[in-house]
Amino acid sequence: MNAFILLTSISVGQPAPVTNLPPIPAPGPVVVQPMSPAGDAPPANGNGASEPEPEPEKPEPYALMRLLSTTQFGQRMADNGWSVSGWVQGNYTLGTARRSNLPVTFNDRVDFWQMNQNFLRIDKAIDTDKNEFQLGGRTEWILPGTDSRFTISRGLFDQQLRNGANGTARKYPVDLYQAYGEAFLPNLGPKGTTVRVGKFSTHCGYELVQGPETPFLQRSYLFQYNPFTHTGVYATSQLNDTWTVSNGLVLGSDNFIDSANRLTYIGQLKWAPKEGKTSALFNVVVTDPRFDVAEAFPFYNVYNLVLTRKITDNVTYVLDTAFSHIDGVPGIGSATWYGAAQYLSYKHSDTVTSTARVELFEDTKGFRTGARGLYTEVTYGVAWAPKPGLIFRPTVRYDHNNTSRPFEGRADLFTAAFDVIVRY
Repeated sequence: MNAFILLTSISVGQPAPVTNLPPIPAPGPVVVQPMSPAGDAPPANGNGASEPEPEPEKPEPYALMRLLSTTQFGQRMADNGWSVSGWVQGNYTLGTARRSNLPVTFNDRVDFWQMNQNFLRIDKAIDTDKNEFQLGGRTEWILPGTDSRFTISRGLFDQQLRNGANGTARKYPVDLYQAYGEAFLPNLGPKGTTVRVGKFSTHCGYELVQGPETPFLQRSYLFQYNPFTHTGVYATSQLNDTWTVSNGLVLGSDNFIDSANRLTYIGQLKWAPKEGKTSALFNVVVTDPRFDVAEAFPFYNVYNLVLTRKITDNVTYVLDTAFSHIDGVPGIGSATWYGAAQYLSYKHSDTVTSTARVELFEDTKGFRTGARGLYTEVTYGVAWAPKPGLIFRPTVRYDHNNTSRPFEGRADLFTAAFDVIVRY
């Protein structure tokens, strides 16, 4: 297994703060790869032309795809560009809280083994380097897991979180996290355009829902209290080797096809020089940012900037910052939440990487977290991948709120967590 740099409510679009999530009874890393450093010019052949660069080696498939490859069905899938993979992720957390770490997620329980994700992915990727029409798509499920309590969209399996649901469904719900089809149109735009239709992960922010592809088990406030998914259409056009632009129209944030829908624009401007060590993303979610009182659902705007810098071959720095706002919240009026999270990752060896995160997050009215004030959190973790498909991540974290006492009546919270991920 190649080394990973693991840098990286009810849904985020919940009408009430996350503290209203159903309780669990007491017990009874986009793996983001480092940007390629600038390399020397390829050697010239006898005619003075450059030799073509060799294609990068494809990673070894995980166990499920290797098993399927021994069957005729699996071989046919692979021949047509489809792959099947997944993972199981669980964690155990200790800390200064007695029962709940909220508003810290996704390890919100104390002294309790959580099965966070039983994740299944079926995928056909598009290769935009090929100048030809292509069709692809992806579906991703949490089948089930405690993380689904935070990621489920309104209008799609959210009945599992309602009071009438049985206990198991409320503790370990199933979530169809992504389901979309896409097409690459080589003649649309200077270097082609990819059009995606369906339910897909948000373009905003640095962290991800997918456990092994994000830096920590414990997500940042900036990630947790901004969008997870959108439903609609999203088009990405590569303008040249440096600039990419994306535009889309969706139904809101963290809602599916539902009575609580509102036309929303999403967009991204990406700057990533092909041979550079720095990249920048500017992302927006823009709609009529008024709370829908009739549907008890929030619609809000987000403005997000992500900067990534590969300092050395082993050290990578990321800055993720965002500002979000909403109007017309009953009993609150207008509210804003904003902050910045910084990540520094160091690759010790092919199997060990450590990452530190320092975050400031202001929830001015307590609309998102349930407690107003400036949150400060510091997290440090190590990711060890001793075998292909196996990841161990011990992590420690400290949280403080300078105004309120959100952590079971305290202003401070200390947690120590250990999560295990087995990929298949």
